[in-house]
Amino acid sequence: MTAVLLVVEDGTEYTEAFQRLASNDSGPSVELVRAGDADEAARILRERKVDAVFLDVVFDRTLPGRLAGDLEREIRRFGGDRARAERHLAENQGFYLLNELAPVLREAIPVVIAYDFSVEPERLAALRQRWERLSGVADGTPISSVLESLLASLTTGGTPGALP
Repeated sequence: MTAVLLVVEDGTEYTEAFQRLASNDSGPSVELVRAGDADEAARILRERKVDAVFLDVVFDRTLPGRLAGDLEREIRRFGGDRARAERHLAENQGFYLLNELAPVLREAIPVVIAYDFSVEPERLAALRQRWERLSGVADGTPISSVLESLLASLTTGGTPGALP
């Protein structure tokens, strides 16, 4: 069986790293599918079965109009400062993606977000109220460990890289 991993990122770094690791590994077969924004990710999730999702957090190479989230609301939140609002959306895009993909992302599939929750365990706990199998990537975690953890979660039904 081939596991399908959806990688949502504004570049190709994670996809390329996962691809190199998957092609050198004798473990489970992995098909990597990349999406560059929320619309593309939602389309993929509607059209095919995806076994796990990896979300980048920072989308600083994406035009503001392609970012998930309500830009006008964020502009009001930041007192009319459009540049600050756009930067906030870009720097936290993975969380906005998670929210925007909610209607098409099955809650039971493992999701790893490129964010270190070790300093914000309450935030992870709050997000897990909705996304039980959500986990983050601790700073300094080798990408090979991220892929191994994701693949292991597919066979065990556990949460990849779950913090204690």
